[in-house]
Amino acid sequence: MNGTHSTARPGAQGLGPVTGCDLAGLDSLARPLSRDPFGRLRPPFSQEAARLSLELASTAYTLDLEPWAQAGWYDFSIQIDNALQSGLLSGESADFERMRALADALRLKRMKLSLRERNPVGQVLGALRQRERSDTVKAVCMMHALPGGRYLLAIGFMGTGRRLSDWISNFRFTTQEGFHKGFGQLCTAFEESAESLVFPATAAALGLEKLTLGEALMEMRSLSSRFRLWMAGHSQGGAVMQLLCHRLLTDWGVLAQNIVGYGFASPTVATGRLLHDPAAYPLYHILNSDDLVPYVGALAHLGLCLEYPSNRRMRQACYRLSTLPADVRVRREMAPYRRAMTGTLSVLTYSAAFLQCLAEEKGEEGLSHLMSRKWAVPAVDRLLTAAGERAMDWLNRFVQNGKNAYLELAGQPMDEARLSALREEMRPLVARTPMRRLMGGIVSYTLPPHRLTGDETHPGAYAYIVQNGLGALRPFIWLNPQPSPPRRLYARSARRPTAARPRRGTRRIGLSARRER
Repeated sequence: MNGTHSTARPGAQGLGPVTGCDLAGLDSLARPLSRDPFGRLRPPFSQEAARLSLELASTAYTLDLEPWAQAGWYDFSIQIDNALQSGLLSGESADFERMRALADALRLKRMKLSLRERNPVGQVLGALRQRERSDTVKAVCMMHALPGGRYLLAIGFMGTGRRLSDWISNFRFTTQEGFHKGFGQLCTAFEESAESLVFPATAAALGLEKLTLGEALMEMRSLSSRFRLWMAGHSQGGAVMQLLCHRLLTDWGVLAQNIVGYGFASPTVATGRLLHDPAAYPLYHILNSDDLVPYVGALAHLGLCLEYPSNRRMRQACYRLSTLPADVRVRREMAPYRRAMTGTLSVLTYSAAFLQCLAEEKGEEGLSHLMSRKWAVPAVDRLLTAAGERAMDWLNRFVQNGKNAYLELAGQPMDEARLSALREEMRPLVARTPMRRLMGGIVSYTLPPHRLTGDETHPGAYAYIVQNGLGALRPFIWLNPQPSPPRRLYARSARRPTAARPRRGTRRIGLSARRER
C-alpha cells in the first residue's frame, strides 16, 4: 500500500517527488563493487542510491513519469497485468512528437484507471483468473544515458495493489524450484515480456534497428556491457525483484557486476533449498523492524538486509495510530503476539490459532456481521466481500491453506498442541474485544509500519527511514546451513572484512560491522 508525499521544491524539474533528490544524479548507481561487512563483494550502498531507489519504487505505484522525463529519462515502458505499453518517449519540440506524447499520455491515463478498478464483477473475475497462475505484475521501465556511451536501465516493481486479485499471489505459499510459488509466477509474467519491451530511442542512438529488454540483458553477460540494470520495488515488488535477479544470474548468465537492486519491505522468497549463497546477490533490502511483511513469504531474502530498529519518534511521525484508550489497550495486549512472529512459520502458526479462536468465540453470526461492514482498507473490503455469507467456511479454508504451507516449508505439520495452547491464551482477549476493535488492532500492526510513502503530515515509514534513519541500519544476511532452516547473521557476528577503500565522495551509510545494542 502506498501514498504520495512530496518534499520537492514547488516547480522544481527533474527532482524526486518524495525525497527531492536529483533523478539524473546516477553516479551512486554505477560505482564498482566493494566489500560489505560480511566480506562479500557487492555494489556500494549509499544514501543517494537509496533515495533514488525509493523514488523508483514509488513511481511504480503512481506512474508519474514526468519528473523522470524532465531528468533526461526516456524509452518508458509500463506493464500492468497482461497489458504492456512499451517504447513511450518523452515529449519533444516537433509537432509530431507532441502529438505522440499526447497519445502516450492518454494510454497512460487508461492504465492508471485500471489500477483503481472497483467493479465487483471485475474483481471476482480477476481473482478467479489467479487461481492457477498469478500474472498481476506491475512494472515501470526506462533508460538513461551514462558517460562513456553506457546506459542505465531502470525497472521499478509495484507492490500489492488495491484489487483482490493483486493479493492472491502473496498467499500462494507453496514452493517451486526452491522459491515462493506466487512471487515466482509474477516474475515469469514479467520475464515473458522481455522480447516485447523495447527501447527505440536507445536503439537509434546505438545505430540498431531494434533493442529489446532481452537483447540488453544478453549483453549484460559481458564485463564490457554498455548496459547496467538498476531495480527497485516495495513489498511484493521487492519479492519480484529478487526472483528476477536470481533468474538473470542463473538462467540468463547476466554478471552480478551489471546489476544493483534496492528493495523496501521485501518479503522472503527462498525456501532454504538453494544451491547458491542467498547473501551473494547484488541486492539491498531496507526493512522496518516493526513491519511484519519482510519476514513473511518463504524463509530467506536474497542479498543483504538492512534492518531499521523502529523507535517512538518514528512511530509518532509515521503511524497515525488511534489514541482512544480502548484502541491503545488492544494494541498493548496484542504486542506480545506481534513480537513472537519473527518469520513465515511463526506467522502461519499464530494466524491459524487466532482465526480458529475467532471462529470459536464470535461464531457465524458475528463473523457474518464483520463481513457486512465497510473497512477503511480497500483490500480488507475486497477480501471480506469475496467471502460473502460463508464466513466460517472462508476462515476454515484459510487456516487449512496455512497448515498446508507450513507443512511444505517446514517439512512437518503444525504442532496441534501448540495451536491449542495459543488459542486458550488468546481466548480472553478475543472474547471481550468487539470485532471491529480487534481487527483495527491487527490493521494498526500491519499497514502503518509497511507504508512506503505517506503525506505532508505523516511520511510513510520507509520514506522516513531513507530520509532520517540510514545511519541506524543493522546489516544481516541469511545463512543456509542445510539441512537446517536458514538463519540470520547480524553484522556484529561477522568477521570484520578488509574492506576496499571507498572512492572519494562515497558515503557509506550504516554498513560498518558493529555490536548491536
